[in-house]
Amino acid sequence: MRSELDSFAILDAALTAAKDAGASEADAVFESTDQNISRFANSNLHQNMSEVSAELTLRVIVDDAMGVASTTVFDADEIARTAALAREAAKHADALQNFSGLYRANEPLPDVRTFDDATAAIAPAAKARALREMFDRGLNAGIQFAGAYGTGASSIAVANSHGVRRYCTVTSSDATVIAIGANGSGYATALDRSNVDVVALGDEATFKATLCGDRVEDIEPGAYDVILEPPATAEVVDWMNLITLSGSAYDDGSSFFVNNVGKQVVGTNFTLADDALDPAFLPFPFDLEGLPKRRVALIERGIVRTPAVDKVYADRLHFPPTATCWNLGGTEHGSAFHLAIDGGDATREELIRSTKHGIWVTRFNYVNGLLEPKSALMTGTTRDGTFLIRDGEVVARLPNLRWTQSIVEAFSRIEGLTRERRRVATWYNHFGGTIAPVMKISGWNFTGKQSAV
Repeated sequence: MRSELDSFAILDAALTAAKDAGASEADAVFESTDQNISRFANSNLHQNMSEVSAELTLRVIVDDAMGVASTTVFDADEIARTAALAREAAKHADALQNFSGLYRANEPLPDVRTFDDATAAIAPAAKARALREMFDRGLNAGIQFAGAYGTGASSIAVANSHGVRRYCTVTSSDATVIAIGANGSGYATALDRSNVDVVALGDEATFKATLCGDRVEDIEPGAYDVILEPPATAEVVDWMNLITLSGSAYDDGSSFFVNNVGKQVVGTNFTLADDALDPAFLPFPFDLEGLPKRRVALIERGIVRTPAVDKVYADRLHFPPTATCWNLGGTEHGSAFHLAIDGGDATREELIRSTKHGIWVTRFNYVNGLLEPKSALMTGTTRDGTFLIRDGEVVARLPNLRWTQSIVEAFSRIEGLTRERRRVATWYNHFGGTIAPVMKISGWNFTGKQSAV
């Protein structure tokens, strides 16, 4: 991590270079990260990697056109070269439609807790000891583990030519655990600003790997009630971030939000928000254009409210900015990095007991969300724990199943949501992730299966 003083010195040098290069406006992001990841397979820690990195991204506005350039070298000559590259890119770009300029308001930031000293200080040896405990517990159950366990600390600084200055330090910890047994596999994952409990994740994955290990059944393709765990739902809404929620998806007409703002398109028990203020989630105070974070309802009680838009596309599409810029000049022009699905009032056990004939899904894999974006039609498979529910009880393991489903239709048939929600990481998003309840949906379309569990 870099200090606030060091970070702003680099940003000020970048903004000065942008002005010298002829920019009428400019903004910049400087991010520095210290991270460690421990990877394991066959219940052996086989890789431990630490990295210290930093990057400066500079965006310039010239004649209402935008250019962006980045560098990992921060001396005066390199920063000047980066500004010249951004200026050259702007010369070849089209003018921004309806652009009213970069963010100027400089409102106060929300007071949120983003940093945990213990997580920032955890040593690789301490992580290795926790993994060893998990491996030993798995050995007693006939389980081997694979996965990854990461921790990191970052400083993020944002500045622009209108005097906006933002700085924040943030920690994160996440782990993914796959338990592999004789008759099946299980999965568990967690994400937090504080250090996650990898031993507890191992126990959870072991439970899924050994549940109904001596009872394996098949099903025929068809529509079934499903109980979706948060990792399954997170995979789906992460795809929605690309095909539905972004400013570019709205602008190009591929999002089902188009012509539906203010209209009910899914069930009244479904609310999806971008929420970086919830202390139970992954708080963060600003986006990379410097706008203060706030809770933004994207779909509220089934009604479409707004796409996620950066300042450029807020002006272009005539929406209020949603403080969801995470990539200066990125083609998505807004992305919801703190996806939050509201919970309900049930428990997972109650949802299972209410199911006459259905399928309990731990997670999805190999998802393709590009089949038909206008209905969010997707296909994928289940993995690492798929179970048959009969008369309210989990009675057998199932093979991994292929499904093809419109998510618009699925979210119109939600029959129950748990009070408890779980955080799930996204591979490209180190600012946030997804928080989701367990969800019961009727009539999920399963189209095939693999030959073995």
